[in-house]
Amino acid sequence: MKFSMNGFRRNFSEDMGLLREIVFAVINDNDYDKEDLVDLLNQVITHSNVINCIYDNENPDFSNMSDTNVKRLEHQDA
Repeated sequence: MKFSMNGFRRNFSEDMGLLREIVFAVINDNDYDKEDLVDLLNQVITHSNVINCIYDNENPDFSNMSDTNVKRLEHQDA
């Protein structure tokens, strides 16, 4: 399977930037959409879970960590 680390890192960074903006709004008591916050957090969680499934059998420092994942936040939990 081929995986684009550059594309992954670019998407991950963009989502982190958006999440940063919402967190910044929250800590400065500005209005924000709770659903947007949950959606972005879940996107970042997805990125983290995906990267844990990528590995190289020939590299012991890049092993399969698919058993390490974060549960997504459901909207009703927010």
